[in-house]
Amino acid sequence: MRLWALRPDRSGSGTITEAECTTCLEGSGAADDGRGPALWCLAHTQATGHTGFRRVRTDFFRVTAF
Repeated sequence: MRLWALRPDRSGSGTITEAECTTCLEGSGAADDGRGPALWCLAHTQATGHTGFRRVRTDFFRVTAF
């Protein structure tokens, strides 16, 4: 019988961050860091007056045998 473990996948880009406006559902698009989505939120607020955002962070796992 094989034993399996769920571990963070470090072979890819790392955590992906996106932001979504909770008023109009427009989004920042995905980025490898949080800076782009954060700047998008500030610009979106300035352009629309919308102030609520959902931050989505995605990271990845890989199952490995040991």
